[in-house]
Amino acid sequence: MKKYLIIIQKSLKSESAYHSAAITGMTSSLLTYLIQIFLWHALLGAGTQNHTNFSEMLIYVLVNTVMIELTKGNVANMIEASMIDGSISVELLRPISYKLFTLANLFGKNVYNAVIRALPIITISFFLIQFNSLPDLTHLALFIMSASLGIMLMFEITYFVGLFAFWIQRCWFLSWYLSGFLIFFGGTKIPIWFYPKSLAQLSYLLPFRYITFEPINFFLCKTTVEDAFWPLFIAIFWLALLCIFDRFVWRFALKKLCINGG
Repeated sequence: MKKYLIIIQKSLKSESAYHSAAITGMTSSLLTYLIQIFLWHALLGAGTQNHTNFSEMLIYVLVNTVMIELTKGNVANMIEASMIDGSISVELLRPISYKLFTLANLFGKNVYNAVIRALPIITISFFLIQFNSLPDLTHLALFIMSASLGIMLMFEITYFVGLFAFWIQRCWFLSWYLSGFLIFFGGTKIPIWFYPKSLAQLSYLLPFRYITFEPINFFLCKTTVEDAFWPLFIAIFWLALLCIFDRFVWRFALKKLCINGG
């Protein structure tokens, strides 16, 4: 465990070295947040739609921004790049799990970006959000559990997709399709509360809504404590299923390994 904590620490230090990128990220997230605030204010105003008011949407956008940063998964691109330049050979020779090394490295980067990009948003939200919309301790604990599962679930999905680089090397287009599915069925742009019933029902059959949308439901207390079991159980189910799949694919991937570079 200690060696993976060191990897997370080094990843954090690596990201903090690029100050201009941090400033650009903060500016980008702030502008995106303000655009969404004005958009939802125009749509909701002082009223409610689907039992959701403007204050709740402010919290949704804030928590969603943080969750998107924590669940960012460019694993497919990382594996693709290491396959092309040949560095995958060095990474596989390390006396540690390649999967856990990738997870620790990615987690360190995502934590840094989440903190940096959330700071200006949290500062603005402090003056806009109604504090009676914040969760109680029980829902906060459920949110933390669900968010942790969401982070792991997104990693498993992107890692599983990234393993196909061992066969096709260029897998950027798979990441593009995955991003589209996450936006459409994960509620990362528009909450699934506003979806047509057929699409909302379809999203229950896919893992994407359990990455960011269900954790936010807990934070906003839209999922009751009595109904908390199923979202958590289904997230665990998908996580276990993907773990089995990626173990199976990993065994065949090593046999298909073709290293480029010098």
